[in-house]
Amino acid sequence: MHLSWIDYAIVLVYVGGTIIAGTLARGAIKGISDFLVAGRGLKTHMAVATMVSTGLGLVTVMYMAEEGFKYGFVPFVFGIMALITTLIIGRTGFIVSRLRYLEVMTVPEFYEMKYTRGVRLLGGIILTLAGTLNMGLFSILGSKFVVGFTGLDKEYVNYVMVAMLIIVVFYTLMGGMVSVVLTDFAQFVLLALGFFFGTYIIFNHPQLGWENMVQAVQLHKGDIGFDPIANPAYGISMILFLFCVGLVGVVWQPEMMRPLSAESPKVARRVFWISAATVMGRAMVPMFWGIAALTYFGDPDLDPHYAMPEMLGQILPIGIAGLMMAGMFAAFMSTHDSYLLAWSGVIVRDVVSPIKAMLAGSSGEREEDGTWGGLSSEREIYWVRAIVVILAAFLAIFGALYQLPETAFRFMYVTGSIYFSGAVGTIVLGLYWKKANTPGAYTALVLGALVPLNFLIMTENQESVPAFLLPLVENSNLVGLTSFIVGGLAMLIVASLTQRSHPPRSLDFNDMD
Repeated sequence: MHLSWIDYAIVLVYVGGTIIAGTLARGAIKGISDFLVAGRGLKTHMAVATMVSTGLGLVTVMYMAEEGFKYGFVPFVFGIMALITTLIIGRTGFIVSRLRYLEVMTVPEFYEMKYTRGVRLLGGIILTLAGTLNMGLFSILGSKFVVGFTGLDKEYVNYVMVAMLIIVVFYTLMGGMVSVVLTDFAQFVLLALGFFFGTYIIFNHPQLGWENMVQAVQLHKGDIGFDPIANPAYGISMILFLFCVGLVGVVWQPEMMRPLSAESPKVARRVFWISAATVMGRAMVPMFWGIAALTYFGDPDLDPHYAMPEMLGQILPIGIAGLMMAGMFAAFMSTHDSYLLAWSGVIVRDVVSPIKAMLAGSSGEREEDGTWGGLSSEREIYWVRAIVVILAAFLAIFGALYQLPETAFRFMYVTGSIYFSGAVGTIVLGLYWKKANTPGAYTALVLGALVPLNFLIMTENQESVPAFLLPLVENSNLVGLTSFIVGGLAMLIVASLTQRSHPPRSLDFNDMD
């Protein structure tokens, strides 16, 4: 075991605090808007803290460390593109200000406002599929960190995963978004301390340091370990995709819950402007940790999901190791609570409730508590909690059984593209192009989802893939770009051809600050 009793005590104090916070937050839940978007009352400092904490999940640490371990310094483009796109959103309010102005709780709610309830239902189904698949590896990667860091036998990885999920599920069920915000603030502090001390020790360790890390990358990766353009795993296609997903990825429900919880569209925009200072760090610091693991062990064939945490567990002193463990536990929890709440909210409000409303012949008019027909606010909370438990069970099973064909990041961006690509046409063009209409929305959602879905199928059946489609299988970087282009063109072409038969609904943003 790498950790002392002092380190475990630090972790237990933190875990106990989060459980207490979740229990106390239960009393603040008066309706579905409190449960899903914290009553839309978040001020700037709280919104920034919870957004940064969610974005810097343990899964981010793990896949960025994996990228650094496998590809050297080239993943720095993640941080550069994230910084550029976050500043653009913060400066312009792109997407986030308008959606907050419309006072939606989930992104598919916008589909009913702009298009029809049927588009909302389809969008909710696609978002649920993409989100649950995307989240499938979160728990197992977090468990691998704990096992590697503590020195536990790898046979315990599934047991650790289940235990961590149970803790997250408990306080998420208790207080919903309120408990998420409360715990995320503490998690933000822990994450910052863990990142600082971990990185400081790495750069001052006699076996590591900047020069040793540069030499290790040169030895094991050569020149392509420094050049993202020349690296075949990256190239221009990866850089362009990272830029596109940085702008459009804000429509990802867990990401969007923060600006939707803000007290105004102005605050929603400001959250991105302020948090831009952190986005480079959350990408590049774990990258350095992955390179440090390669340098420390000197074996590029090791599993980076275990190598990086094992390296940290061996080099960090007593007390700092406990702080790091608590910080990474915080990173695990801050992402899982938001994702569980986001996807369960989408399933209930954008799949179950619309179906029930259709069957009941409801008009779908918004009630005072934010309900869109179909289910009362109290029943929505009940079903959201039930689905949180179901999703957690799915994560445990998927994490234990699924074997990655590629890196963790490539799996997540391909699964995320199932939804992102359709969002280009339905949300971006729906918000900023007056001609966006229902047939275009249906086409964009379906065609945008088919490209990455087919990729996942083809990677498991490469022997039957036609020759002209092999580049998509062999270079997953092209999948995201292709699906984005298909989704956007689908809306532009179909909407332009169906203006007379399906006149678009207009949205008024003239009064928005």
